[in-house]
Amino acid sequence: MKPNPNAYSSYLAVQILKTLKTGMDYKILSKQTGIPVSTLTRYVTNKTIPHGKRAAVLIEKLVSSVDIPALVNQRLVLNEDEVDVSQVVSESSLVELIVAYMLREFSGYRIDAVLGVDRAGTVVATGFGLSTMKRVYYAQNTESYTSDRWLEIRYKNKQARLVQRLYVPSEALKNHILVSAGVLDSHVPLREIRTHIVSARGELVGVCAIAASQEFLKNIKPFQFGKILSFVTF
Repeated sequence: MKPNPNAYSSYLAVQILKTLKTGMDYKILSKQTGIPVSTLTRYVTNKTIPHGKRAAVLIEKLVSSVDIPALVNQRLVLNEDEVDVSQVVSESSLVELIVAYMLREFSGYRIDAVLGVDRAGTVVATGFGLSTMKRVYYAQNTESYTSDRWLEIRYKNKQARLVQRLYVPSEALKNHILVSAGVLDSHVPLREIRTHIVSARGELVGVCAIAASQEFLKNIKPFQFGKILSFVTF
């Protein structure tokens, strides 16, 4: 039996409603969504779920009414040298909101698979993959025993003054790829990934990051990495 992405949309819509319900009563939630209190009650208490286009419309309303960047920013831990997004991806309800936002922003794009380039990015990539039934790949910093299936990507880290390595599944590069990252503070590894994707006749559709540095956003060229989506800039 083939998986049904519409079923996940219905589930996602209800989960977002439940998350929002923890911070407001039914009357306020009804006012924000335009859904009668009686219907909201049935959704939140699992007596019924929205189906088909109704689920998609509901997700759009919910994503538009929630300040997702503010929720993400509240859970970021900023240090001088790094940004910790572990508290963001530890909350499944927030990850679901991020995924819902990604679904809206990348609607209409051809995406064959999602590539997580760090741990937090892999969590989000998995959520996106489940919601769209797309393949999910992840990159790693250590060489695999099945090295023939992994491509080693080397790039220079100017701050640390050393060469770093990233291993990406070779199979992933042949697809229309959406890259998911927890933190982006340099365009160099993405540039190298894109080069290999192009060589494999794939395409880098876009990049989604929980947090991106001002330096990263300043140094990228228009359309260099497809559509860029980030929730917080530091």
